[in-house]
Amino acid sequence: MPEKKSKTTKFDVNKSFTELESITEWFESGNMDLDEGLKKYERAMELSEKLRERLEQAENKITEIQKKHNQSID
Repeated sequence: MPEKKSKTTKFDVNKSFTELESITEWFESGNMDLDEGLKKYERAMELSEKLRERLEQAENKITEIQKKHNQSID
């Protein structure tokens, strides 16, 4: 029996940064369609939130590793 794919896909940090950069470039280009701008702004906010969460997870993991190896955090 084949494995079922989970409904959630793994978050790809690099692709998300690239997409966020692309959205930023679109806004900087002065190409301003209001409806498209609203959609892009909402997507940028979603990506920003996910990236912030992922960064926090990475920071927590680093702290955990440092504590495990008795190293101070500077």
